[in-house]
Amino acid sequence: MRNPQRAKKWRRIVVVCATIFFPGVTFVVGSVASQVHGTARLIYILIGASTATLAAYFALRIKRKSNSAQLVEFGESLCAIMEHLAWLAENPADAAERRGRIRDKAVTLLATHVGPTARCAFYALEGQGASFHRRGSSGNMKALETYPVANGSGSDLLYIMNRKNVISIPDTRKTNGNPSFNLGDDYRTAIVAPVYAGEEAKGVLILDAPKVDDLAEVHESLVRMFANILAVTQAATPA
Repeated sequence: MRNPQRAKKWRRIVVVCATIFFPGVTFVVGSVASQVHGTARLIYILIGASTATLAAYFALRIKRKSNSAQLVEFGESLCAIMEHLAWLAENPADAAERRGRIRDKAVTLLATHVGPTARCAFYALEGQGASFHRRGSSGNMKALETYPVANGSGSDLLYIMNRKNVISIPDTRKTNGNPSFNLGDDYRTAIVAPVYAGEEAKGVLILDAPKVDDLAEVHESLVRMFANILAVTQAATPA
């Protein structure tokens, strides 16, 4: 089976080499063309133009291959999560380790797919609705393990969850009075998604990033998909 990490490494090497090679050739050809005349100069100009065109072509090919490879890697990781879910559906009893593995894989895949600086955590609603407890996380964070719903950030999470809509927070410092939540360290943008199994509340999924609008291109449907995966996982938890 093809090693995705090795393929990614080779793509990076090719990108670096192409970044150095094509501009270098164009520069050398341009320098030589400025020192010759007549037909020779025309030939060098044509070579320079061809090199620039090839650079643009290879840049486009590399980008397409990179996007395709990322999609394949994402699909493989998602399939692994689904396999765990399938096992859980047939073996709901005594499956705490399997549920934990699904939660960790889900939040990690979402965070790494969004970007290298993104973080993600799932807070499950527990204690008969008394608190949110972190049951899966990706990235370093200073957020608490548990948030009681009776006060502070816990009540904000409860309010967001009860709205049943994915909430995007472009700037956590400028919310115009709306609820805001991130995973600590003054991260400036976040997305919070309620996790529901049918009509039963299971918790909230939180995604954040360091800079304002870092998550602007993240589609709501992607976050909802992972919220649904977590909902199915939690629904398999015995009452």
